[in-house]
Amino acid sequence: MRRAVFTIAYAAAATLLFAYAVAPVSSEAQNPPAGARADDVVRFRITNPGQALYKIAIPAVIGDASAAAVMTEVMSADLGLSGFFKVLDPKSFVADLAKEDVNMNPDSWKPVGAESVIKAKVTSNGSDLSVEFRLYELVKGEQPVLGKSYRGPISDTRKLAHLFAAEVLKYFTTEDSFFHTQIAFSRVDGRQQELTIMDWDGADVRQVTRNGSQNYLPGWSPRGDSLLYTSFVRGSADLWQIPSAGGRPKRISTRPGMNTGGVFSPTSGVIAATLSYQGNSEIYLLNSDGEVLSRLTNNPGIDSSPSFSPDGKQIAFVSDRYGSPQIWVMAADGSGQRRLTTKGNYNQEPSWAPKAINGQSLVAFTGRDERGNFDIFTINVGNGELTRITEGHGSNSHPSWAPNARALTYKSSRGGIWVSTFDGKTERQVYRGAAETPVWGPMRAP
Repeated sequence: MRRAVFTIAYAAAATLLFAYAVAPVSSEAQNPPAGARADDVVRFRITNPGQALYKIAIPAVIGDASAAAVMTEVMSADLGLSGFFKVLDPKSFVADLAKEDVNMNPDSWKPVGAESVIKAKVTSNGSDLSVEFRLYELVKGEQPVLGKSYRGPISDTRKLAHLFAAEVLKYFTTEDSFFHTQIAFSRVDGRQQELTIMDWDGADVRQVTRNGSQNYLPGWSPRGDSLLYTSFVRGSADLWQIPSAGGRPKRISTRPGMNTGGVFSPTSGVIAATLSYQGNSEIYLLNSDGEVLSRLTNNPGIDSSPSFSPDGKQIAFVSDRYGSPQIWVMAADGSGQRRLTTKGNYNQEPSWAPKAINGQSLVAFTGRDERGNFDIFTINVGNGELTRITEGHGSNSHPSWAPNARALTYKSSRGGIWVSTFDGKTERQVYRGAAETPVWGPMRAP
């Protein structure tokens, strides 16, 4: 008898097969100090796992106490999980912060090992905030190398901090951040599972579905304005779509058997999904109305969990056609199917990185180790090189990439949802409740 199924999608497949046969924000940039040239900017890029992280100090934001505490926390979390920075412990700071205000004396920060310092001051005026951010590099002296001023409602407190943290990352690396993004997941309450969305760091949790049924496996649209998901609200595993802001859902596929694991192509708008209406769990391409465009897989095993490559030309998926679930890759038209994972006897839940990392195209997946624990791995699509992201911290599953491919989110048996840098060196719990199938959303406009 087949072993326990290897994904929620796979579980649904096996079960059913058996049964059937923010408000606008203004910003104002400050020019670099006189004499500074564009090519003076210290820029860096982590190109190997052994490279030291850039040490940045983020002392407490000055001003309105409530907003200041939130902004300090947000910037520290953002840059600490970015994969580029080591955020220094505030307890080590020796600078006279009250005297410095938003200025910076390099001699006060060198003893703690800081290479850069962020200063900020926030003031409140009724329901609005004004905040001034400054970034200093010790090698550049006392003048800020980057400055931004923002104004917005108090409800945008976290957003303003995310925006400046993103500017800091952009300044040093030229890369976009994931700081102003969202994660969708299924929040578990007894037998009910409702689609839920939160900011990447666990703030602003909000429920999207409210039908009292089982709703899981969300998949973001490329623009982030809607979610595909599987629901049993009508008694069978149907594929639905709902606005990410909430609203009236529509059914995409209601064929007999399983309709699950729907994901959008990042380039063409077509949907890849797992259907079993022809008797076996196979992967199909659908249009936005749910009409079948083509069948991509056709074999006696179970094929499920499609994930598109960034250019939409390839799909990673799970197949047990040779006995155990493994990660496979095929062209988006179903041709050229090949096995990607060759180590381990239980590999599942592929997620293709939305951009190359240091020139490498990676697929994250859940694999079972020799002790029976599930952990997160990545595999290089080009050469098959494996990297283990989690180890020794319970079981971890259902990875999903940040849109800049610098971080991963996943479910953990330690509880809730976690986020890790792409190399696994730094991780953080971002949601503490019972949750399933987290999926990271695309970039959002400021």
